[in-house]
Amino acid sequence: MKRRIPLLPEPEIRVILRAADDIIATGGRTLLSKILKGSKDRKLLELGLDRNPSYGFYKDLALAEIMDKVNRMIATGYLDTEKRGKLPMIVFSPLGWVIERERHAEEFLQEWDRWIESEITPISMEYLKERNRGMILLFLYKILCTGNTKYIPFLTLWEGIDFKKVQAEIRKVIDALNRRRLMDDSDWERLKRERAQSLLIRVQDPIFLACRKCGYPYLFDETNPDHYSSEGLRFPERCPRCTDNGQI
Repeated sequence: MKRRIPLLPEPEIRVILRAADDIIATGGRTLLSKILKGSKDRKLLELGLDRNPSYGFYKDLALAEIMDKVNRMIATGYLDTEKRGKLPMIVFSPLGWVIERERHAEEFLQEWDRWIESEITPISMEYLKERNRGMILLFLYKILCTGNTKYIPFLTLWEGIDFKKVQAEIRKVIDALNRRRLMDDSDWERLKRERAQSLLIRVQDPIFLACRKCGYPYLFDETNPDHYSSEGLRFPERCPRCTDNGQI
């Protein structure tokens, strides 16, 4: 029987994905390991990778130990490699990208919170234009879930510069936030689930997780709003069959 490779702790998974984000399709496992090590490698510094938030996270580990963690990320389906020319480059797996795009969306929301708290109005919202569509719609869903009208001035600024499909979704979120105070909790939850149908979209390839109980793979539905909370994206540990059977 094939031995199951143990997962890294969730905080480490997120740190490695963040380190990989700056070198997707342009760097390999060695460069990723050097970022995590905090290497002073000339190429790394020339590329500005020492500014990556995960730079030096594993500064006390040997490079070989870090490489082993990167290989575990690949073996457990969070990262993948693709040939670019003759060399294999790091890319996100569907699972890894779902986690990373949620992190991006959360960072956008936190940035808006800091601006609002400091009474800063951005000159332009152009930085949100031409971003990954799934990530941008997830950001809108996170704003919607707050139910807070404080974001409406920023949403209005954003609406004026983006493409028509995104503009339409922004207007719907603005409308929902304006209606929130007139709705009871059950109606609000119903509206959020309705809006989730267009704001939570699937990645290109299906995501399979291994059930912690029976060990069999099952399909993870990233469009299910139940997987999103104020604490971020959460993955069920058991497949639907084990959950329905009430197994612990």
